[in-house]
Amino acid sequence: MRPLPEPVPPGGKIGVMAPAGPCPPEALAAGVDFLRGQGFEVLLAPNALSRAGYFAGSDRERLDGIVWLVDQGVHALVAARGGYGAMRLLPDLPWDRFASWQRWVVGFSDVTALHAALATRFPRATLHGPMAASLARDARGAGLLLAWLSGHGARRLFELGKGDVLRPGVVRGVSAGGTLSVLAALAGTPFEPDYEGCVLFLEDVGEPLYRLDRLLTQLRLSSRLGRARAVVAGRLARCGRGEANWRERWRELLLEAAPDAVVVEGLAFGHGGVNVPFPLGVEVEVDTIRGEIAWGGG
Repeated sequence: MRPLPEPVPPGGKIGVMAPAGPCPPEALAAGVDFLRGQGFEVLLAPNALSRAGYFAGSDRERLDGIVWLVDQGVHALVAARGGYGAMRLLPDLPWDRFASWQRWVVGFSDVTALHAALATRFPRATLHGPMAASLARDARGAGLLLAWLSGHGARRLFELGKGDVLRPGVVRGVSAGGTLSVLAALAGTPFEPDYEGCVLFLEDVGEPLYRLDRLLTQLRLSSRLGRARAVVAGRLARCGRGEANWRERWRELLLEAAPDAVVVEGLAFGHGGVNVPFPLGVEVEVDTIRGEIAWGGG
């Protein structure tokens, strides 16, 4: 378990990094305006508006952008957007500099790679949550993000309805996870998270059912899913691609892949209209009797 970073002070510095894909300028500007409207000083990584194919600049430019923001003493690193590219940076990130910095790291989607690597190299929890490009269009996620950054994150992370619970139970474990396809790609590398006894959060976007099946099967066959005490899945935006009854089959796949875990599905985090933020690396409790997922604070 890892404690949360210190709260961002009023008027503190928020650094917007671009470790993966290029960000549409209009969406980035709207997110920056939102943060500045909350009184924060916003610093953009030098590569924040760069484009090199499907990357926000070369590997070196994306890496240097993160390091530059850390060296500026920002109180939080918020990703501009996801896409692809963060895992390419992992071998060269200055982990000792991150360990001494100890501030907020925020993002989801491809930033799952950074969360996963930080899980075993960073003394503080990180935050799975909205990125700069989506802040202006996700009022609930943006508001909850501000609460976490200011040190007022709610004890209850998610309320569970009866339809969300696939396999009931009450378990505790350290929160881990993110985008399923990224976690599967990290399996067997030095940068995957520790799955032992975890509460594993999973979500994804735009995947047909057979690929979701393949990704879950990879984590199951590599003995990752079998270590989790609970599996908590998001709503899977734009997945299934019109396949009849795909969500029912997806739920069957979750139960099959994690036969001994508590399983919950359909929560509002990750890709989709609402992205509820939650910390990774803290102890959480999944309690289907009380109908909630909560964390212990710290």
